[in-house]
Amino acid sequence: MKTKKLPTKRQLLMTSALVVALFPQQLLAEVKLNGFASIRGTSVSSDGGLEPFPGFEEGELSFKPESLFAIQAQADLGAGLSATVQLFGEGRTDFEVEARWAYLSYQLNDSHRLSAGRFANPIFHQSEYEKVGYAHNFSRLPKAVYIDFEFSTIEGIALDSQFNLGDYSLSTKVLYGGWSGEAFSAVTNNFVDFGMDNIFSANATLAGDWWQLFGGIFAAEIDGASIDSSTVFPLATPGMNLAQNMGATAAQVNDFKSRIGWDGKDAFYWFSGFAVDYNNWLVDFEFVDYVVEDSTDAPNQSWYLALGHRFDKVVLTLHTEDYAQDADHDFLNGVAHPVLLATGKGINNAFAQREFDGVGLSVRYDFHPSAAIKVDYFNGSDTRPAVGDYEIVSFGVDLVF
Repeated sequence: MKTKKLPTKRQLLMTSALVVALFPQQLLAEVKLNGFASIRGTSVSSDGGLEPFPGFEEGELSFKPESLFAIQAQADLGAGLSATVQLFGEGRTDFEVEARWAYLSYQLNDSHRLSAGRFANPIFHQSEYEKVGYAHNFSRLPKAVYIDFEFSTIEGIALDSQFNLGDYSLSTKVLYGGWSGEAFSAVTNNFVDFGMDNIFSANATLAGDWWQLFGGIFAAEIDGASIDSSTVFPLATPGMNLAQNMGATAAQVNDFKSRIGWDGKDAFYWFSGFAVDYNNWLVDFEFVDYVVEDSTDAPNQSWYLALGHRFDKVVLTLHTEDYAQDADHDFLNGVAHPVLLATGKGINNAFAQREFDGVGLSVRYDFHPSAAIKVDYFNGSDTRPAVGDYEIVSFGVDLVF
């Protein structure tokens, strides 16, 4: 078992200095501090020997993959203006502290709030609070949907709105921004430079006394030059060389490259679902669909369904989830050369190689008003031979403060 690496004295001093620098002494009395943490031990085993998700450690119990902490400072600057900073660290990155959120907000009126800076990207329904384990009953939100997207935080502007509709409430969010960083590729099992420009998203949640209906969309232009040069084009090079040797023209090859590349293509995501909390019975369902259009990316269709029951301070949750990819060769329509056509289909099939599903059982015990003990068992199957069937067992504490 590996020991958990705690934040160093230097990191803590840097954190304190950042808070003081952002919020001058005369405002410290008006700064609200809160945070959340998860201290969780996780054991993963797979038939193929490869961990099913990046950051996990196959074959041993570890407290690094799913332990984290965050401290959030919010300063009320008066006249509807506020500033928020969230300092965040995860065990999988040796608890290196980063400013995950840093934004200004202005309350336009009772219904609308405008924010600008770096904040959560609401890709799906619970993406904004994905890291706050205390906010849900799972040890981790179902990976089929919440697969730990690297672009979970972005820089931009957002408008949050709240409306009262008689016995119902409606909350909406519209956002514009961008992101750049690294993204995990299941094709190479490595991280590559990646980016998204002109991100636009909109989502809405309609709620009654015991139910919620929600949905949203997310679109962006892909900055994918690195994934093209490191993954897509190298996979295509042997086929393109063979095609040229068999008479393919330069124009045909260039057209083919423009079809298989990701750079400059549009990504489109959408989600929908519902939640029920009635007489201590809990039901949650979410379906998501996303793809980089007109490229070798494979369309993703994923979902989870959870049934739970609340027994006073204990919540028992059983859920099933499914992550599926379907090869779609429509982007190759018009490619006449048989070798180029076969090469494009082969790359698309490679990007569609990863599928997984499984069933999980979670137990939550609220032993404290601000903390919950959770124990979780998940059994799944991954189509990648290096993973195969796998199990995840975890236990720990989620808390807010």
